[in-house]
Amino acid sequence: MLSAYHLASTTYWGIPGFCIAWLLFLTAVGLFGMLIWRRYLLIRAGQPDPRFHDIPKRVKDLIVYGLVQKRQPRYLVSGAIHLMIFWGFVVLSIRTIDLVTQGLQLPVMVPLLSSGFGTLYEIAKDLFELLVLVACVGAAFYRAIRRPDRYQGSHSMDAYLILSMISALMVTDILFEGSVYLADGAGPSPAWLPAAGLAGALLSGMETSSLLTLQGVTYWVHLVILYVFLNLLPLGKHFHVITALPNVFLKKTQKGSLKPARWGVEDFETLESLGAEKLEDLTWKHLLDLVTCTECGRCSDNCPAHAVGRPLSPKMLTLHLRAHAYDRYPVLPSDKNSSEGKEPPKMVGDIVTPDELWSCTTCGACEEECPVFIEYIDKIVDMRRHLIESAQNPNTFNPVLMSLERNFNPLGKPNVKRADWLNEVGEIPPVKRLKAGDTVDVLYFVDSFPSFDPGFQPIAGSLVRGLAAAGVDFGILGPLEKDSGHQVRRMGEEGLFQLLMEENMETLEQINFNRIVTTDPHAFNTLKNDYPGTLKVVHYSEFFWELLQAGHLKPIKAVASGDVYTYHDPCYLGRHNGIYDSPRGILSVIPGITSVDMARCRDRSFCCGGADITLWHEIPNEKRRMASMRVEMAMAAGATVLVTACPFCQLHFEDAIKTDGLEDRIRVVDLMTLLVSTLS
Repeated sequence: MLSAYHLASTTYWGIPGFCIAWLLFLTAVGLFGMLIWRRYLLIRAGQPDPRFHDIPKRVKDLIVYGLVQKRQPRYLVSGAIHLMIFWGFVVLSIRTIDLVTQGLQLPVMVPLLSSGFGTLYEIAKDLFELLVLVACVGAAFYRAIRRPDRYQGSHSMDAYLILSMISALMVTDILFEGSVYLADGAGPSPAWLPAAGLAGALLSGMETSSLLTLQGVTYWVHLVILYVFLNLLPLGKHFHVITALPNVFLKKTQKGSLKPARWGVEDFETLESLGAEKLEDLTWKHLLDLVTCTECGRCSDNCPAHAVGRPLSPKMLTLHLRAHAYDRYPVLPSDKNSSEGKEPPKMVGDIVTPDELWSCTTCGACEEECPVFIEYIDKIVDMRRHLIESAQNPNTFNPVLMSLERNFNPLGKPNVKRADWLNEVGEIPPVKRLKAGDTVDVLYFVDSFPSFDPGFQPIAGSLVRGLAAAGVDFGILGPLEKDSGHQVRRMGEEGLFQLLMEENMETLEQINFNRIVTTDPHAFNTLKNDYPGTLKVVHYSEFFWELLQAGHLKPIKAVASGDVYTYHDPCYLGRHNGIYDSPRGILSVIPGITSVDMARCRDRSFCCGGADITLWHEIPNEKRRMASMRVEMAMAAGATVLVTACPFCQLHFEDAIKTDGLEDRIRVVDLMTLLVSTLS
């Protein structure tokens, strides 16, 4: 490994080189420390957030998603470019430490790099310098020429500046290496060092004195660029170079759940205010999210609300919040003087508008795509909590919330009629209506919409027929059951959710059962992830796939020939809970079925339109319905039957098919209904 130690021993204008190196080093590190401290004060301003449990899983995910960067190739071109730059930085970090410490006359890396490892490392370093240089050019070209829509609103000049500095670091070190080989009289660098060899070829013919001068210039310029680069990181979007790995390590480990009103506060009614009204109401981890955003735009590119023209872009929401955070906690305290005498903007209302917050379907597509695991849903719901508490919610919510409080369902129906659906779905086997002290193997938690909505009740009927056909010992709660609270919690009405949850938990504790089965993925999600304790909850697609595998059920009736089926992954079954295979398994054993996957499927599925806000509030500026776009995706895959395992998805798709006049081209069917139809 070539040395720069002699440059630190050289005198410049009467000053020893190592003194200049120390001056640069201490100045850069001191400034960097001050910048990091100011950013730390911003993050520390947030509320508590427990993020240090389940360490083994966090370490594993850090390796998979932080170091291996598993999510980057989901966007192949930009992902490959980023991987080259990232791994280039990892490999070249040893070289950076070596150059800095040699300048300080503390050559701590010299023994390692003088060993056999040094030769192998020199080859790797040389190759990665070329790869990083190519990647930087490719990234600049991709931004300037291809200009993907997802980059709109990003700080492009910051990106070009950083790419230029990274390229300059590569070029200066390559030229340094090439000049050292030539000046030492060794001739061009070995063939296995193509970068240094290229530099040597370009520099061949130069006088030794000129080569020595070039060594000094490239070395010191390299150090200066390195230190400037380091101190630019906390000031712009590239702070993620420092914070990305910590943010991945601290990511949410329980998908599908929502944070409580305030971590560490058992009784949220003791709080002076509920939700996130101001920046300091966000948790410290959510503030770390803001400074970690890479501005890649993958979140907005996959956001269904953004795709249909709703006033929500997850990326821009984050960037606006980050700018607000930097204004409130500037790098230089004197910056605050510029805002004296002005009314500070409100985080909810000015920085983030209510329409943005109500546009979100909480589908999780943004979080699933983010390579650094920024969390959006918890922030949005926390800001919704503030809007609900301060009576800034849409007026259409009020009768829904009132009905939930009075009747324990959002449809305004008397709760005593919660089991009347059994009389509305045709001939079905007798169903136990459980009471306190009863014992049953499976508790079927019906929830509100399958209990009261005529469009949902046939699905509940199919589920009952399937359970009876398999000989399952099951029962329902009937009037003892209350709404699960999934929608109301994600609307932001935390107090009402707590009431519903407590009512249901009190009932569930009085019944002896082994498992809960649900029709609706939303009820499944909230019972599994939002309720306390260790309830064993399964969605019917999981439960019936187990029954089919065990031979307790066997489809015998073939579906009509000529149809092509495609399965739509509901957000709260797929992305939030990782259930992708069991619904497809059920489809695969139905006789005569031909199935295909849509281009956007599994964890990249496209939301149907949501099962909460959309039901009771019309979002402004929506150019097209999400369900219409999804139906179009199904037809593009060649499907004539769209299958889903969520009654809300079915509701949205049926409406879209009818509205768009597509009844003769495609139809939608529930998975449970389809399965039961093939049992006899």
